Amino acid sequence: ILEHNPYAQVFKSLGVVPNLDEYRISLNTDIKLDQRRYNVPTTSQVAAIWVEGSDPQKTFDRSVIGLVDTVIAGESRSDRIGKRIVLPRTFPGGDHDMQRRFLDAMAIVQRWGKPDYFVTMTCNPYWEEITIELLPGQLPQDRPDLVARVYRAKQRSMMDLLIKGKHFGEVAAYVHVTEFQKRGLPHEHILLIMKAKSKLRTPDDYDRVISAEIPDKNKYPVLH
Repeated sequence: ILEHNPYAQVFKSLGVVPNLDEYRISLNTDIKLDQRRYNVPTTSQVAAIWVEGSDPQKTFDRSVIGLVDTVIAGESRSDRIGKRIVLPRTFPGGDHDMQRRFLDAMAIVQRWGKPDYFVTMTCNPYWEEITIELLPGQLPQDRPDLVARVYRAKQRSMMDLLIKGKHFGEVAAYVHVTEFQKRGLPHEHILLIMKAKSKLRTPDDYDRVISAEIPDKNKYPVLH
């Protein structure tokens, strides 16, 4: 890029220009210019462009930083180039958000004890609520918004069944997380910490809620 890119050659030469802080780069995008002489750089020619101002009454000032700046500065670590942005904990999925959720989960376990149930809920892209809303020729993967909304509604129903409906008994505390598979389908991991009288203590208690058998065809035809 330094040998064949004219923009890179110019930028590299700026390393020996005195009082470089007094210079600014301006890209003139006026369509009236002779495009044979003035061509706006493409993304393959400039590593990154940060907009400092976009007032339509003025020219568009830019700060260009990328590979050439790294070479000039003698820096070999890419994580030290550019402007570092720290995402707050209010940003879902960010480092601070995940750390806060982890600490909350550990605090719950410390207070209420180890989880008694590990429940997993998966998404079926061919749920009736999804398929009836598809247009002719559409597949579930064409409507990720629809899949996500239907899954969210069913996930809330599942949580109501477990927590409010006391399907396994009285719940003292719970933690759950929504993850997305590689193909994009969401699934849920739920940890339930039960109250003392609803905990599993004997083999019969486990057999009451856990089954490794194929449901009877005549008694449970749907599940079969």
